[in-house]
Amino acid sequence: MAPHLLLVLHILFFLAGLSDIQSVSTVRHVSVKQGGSITIPCLYDLRYRNSVKYWCAGSSILGCSSVVRTDHPKTSGKTSISDDINQRVFTVTMTSLSSSDSDYYWCIVERKNKAGDGDRLQISVTPDIPGLYVDQQEVTGVVGQNVTVQCYYSEAGARGRWYRMGGKCLLNSGTLDGTSVTLHQQTNIVTNGNVLTVTMSALRMVDTGWYRCANGYYQMPVHITVNQQTTKQNTTTFSKY
Repeated sequence: MAPHLLLVLHILFFLAGLSDIQSVSTVRHVSVKQGGSITIPCLYDLRYRNSVKYWCAGSSILGCSSVVRTDHPKTSGKTSISDDINQRVFTVTMTSLSSSDSDYYWCIVERKNKAGDGDRLQISVTPDIPGLYVDQQEVTGVVGQNVTVQCYYSEAGARGRWYRMGGKCLLNSGTLDGTSVTLHQQTNIVTNGNVLTVTMSALRMVDTGWYRCANGYYQMPVHITVNQQTTKQNTTTFSKY
């Protein structure tokens, strides 16, 4: 076979491999306080909408141990899994974390007659203040109003970042998918670390989804739900004299 043809084939195989890697994605490394809980989102490609997804513990995708699956079991001990096929994301929640839960994990999608397609992350459980954390992972806002998320990180002098998972990253104030986002960095005098305050303004329904704070090696996923504004109906009572 001609050398240039071999080169073309190698490039095609490489690009195909990239496509598989990018079709399942999650965060890279989360830090959680001992006794706490964490929810990890795993985004996947449309072609995997009806596939079985599972959560696997171990450094290698080939030798990892399946913990929970979207077919069975959906709950095992303190770990549970759920799949939102409309948003194309499955989530894994681990509760009452201990040091023994510190490990590498995989978000994996089953493929017929092929090895599973997945993405790896690391969970570090610490008795001290986590390297990056938020007050709550689930935040709710209302259409047309603002929502604020505070991301606390211990690395002094470093700058936090804000991502829409699967999308754009902001290091400074700007827009994400047409929504104005203000980032404010400041020192946290309590922890002697830093705080990234994220404010998303004039929310829209399309802003519902998974985001993440990032700082150096750590990331923390945050889910924002935008609800329609409820209207209060004024009732007038007529009295007859």
